[in-house]
Amino acid sequence: MSKNDLPSITYREYKFEENFPFLLMHSNQISSHADFIHFHNCIEIALLEKGTMIWNLENKVYTLTPGNILFLPPFFTHASFFPPQNDAEVLCHYLFFNPEQLLASLHPDGLPEELSWYHYTEFSKILPCNQFPDETKMIERIICEATEKRDYFQPIIAGLIENLTLYLYRRHQSNPETNENSISLFLPVVSYLDQNFQTDTSNEYLAQLCGLSVNQFLDKFKLSFHQTPRQYIRNVRIRKACHLFTSTENSILEIALQTGFSSLTSFNRSFLAIMGQSPHVFRNEHRAIVKKNLKHAPFDANK
Repeated sequence: MSKNDLPSITYREYKFEENFPFLLMHSNQISSHADFIHFHNCIEIALLEKGTMIWNLENKVYTLTPGNILFLPPFFTHASFFPPQNDAEVLCHYLFFNPEQLLASLHPDGLPEELSWYHYTEFSKILPCNQFPDETKMIERIICEATEKRDYFQPIIAGLIENLTLYLYRRHQSNPETNENSISLFLPVVSYLDQNFQTDTSNEYLAQLCGLSVNQFLDKFKLSFHQTPRQYIRNVRIRKACHLFTSTENSILEIALQTGFSSLTSFNRSFLAIMGQSPHVFRNEHRAIVKKNLKHAPFDANK
């Protein structure tokens, strides 16, 4: 594959209205393919109402039918389209928002970590409506409020989104595959490491953040995350490096140092172990990045 044949990845930095950082959009267009793979700086929730859709989620292809919800966190690469389907009607609704902005007025002392749980853990991005009936009703109510725009629709939408985020947090916390209290117990640690991943932090300090002894912390952390804190930090650093590779033109050495690695050798070794390819190969495969600062999504059916 030549460089010209490589797929284009578009970074869309959404600029919301300052007084109400929320967008509702719809799509009902048929296409033979997705125009581009993209990621953006906000959450996207998609509710498929009619038709069959093809979605590319982090380079894995899924076919979705009505009754599916997608919850896509920031910086998650994706693409979607409605393929031709025997004259059937098609319709998908999209919500775009950033909780830190939208819910700021509800939390003047800062957003609770439970409202940003999706930053810290892996979870299924596809949510069947029949398994998430309460969440589906909230999304439908948000769409209705944003469409009708009756009195006080903005604070109502903000409240519904806060409830939706907390419902999903509670769902994930109660998932049998997740240690019952792991998310709430380790939120101080994962939040701290997300902001301070460049520095080497002792297990003693991380244990203090959770109110545990070092031995308790190490045992419970490995049980919950299936890896040691050191391995977790390394994974966080590599994820941050991937974001930098797909959003900047910084050199590999610069990115290695920016993400906390002491040498290019250790960075290359860790990147290869986690990503299955070298930083050079990863960058070349994601080289064609179009940076756009847009207010509206490109699939707006009204355009």
